[in-house]
Amino acid sequence: MAAACRIGEARFSTEICLEQARTPGVALGTFAHVFTTVMSRRSPTSSFHGRSILIVQRSWVIARNLANAFEAKGARALIARDARSGLRLANDPRLSAAVLDSASHDLRLELKAKGIPFVLYTAHEQIDDAPIIRKPASPATIVARVEELLSE
Repeated sequence: MAAACRIGEARFSTEICLEQARTPGVALGTFAHVFTTVMSRRSPTSSFHGRSILIVQRSWVIARNLANAFEAKGARALIARDARSGLRLANDPRLSAAVLDSASHDLRLELKAKGIPFVLYTAHEQIDDAPIIRKPASPATIVARVEELLSE
């Protein structure tokens, strides 16, 4: 069982608690309420159940919204703020897919070498042959696209 911490009555994974604690301006009560609500909506029959999804995103708000959407489908969200952190998290043995906000060449190569599908969620133009979702897009749109990638 993964290490966890408690915020009020809610129990969170250690990495989520540590990330939230490092994020200035995020109200702890709001965080706990949103996370608890999302966790109560998890679907164990989802195609994401038991999978880890890497989210590389500089914006905490965007990353957390995407993580909430994936977690609501039963996935474990791994959030990285930059490509270097993303490379470390790419070693998770349960990693199934990734959503990248930057065009980190090394991270894309690592994911391709491991056969892990990814989509770029960015405001930039098309990069290589990578699937791209242009910002802004709803978390539901991104989840649906990742689900398509996993079924291919």
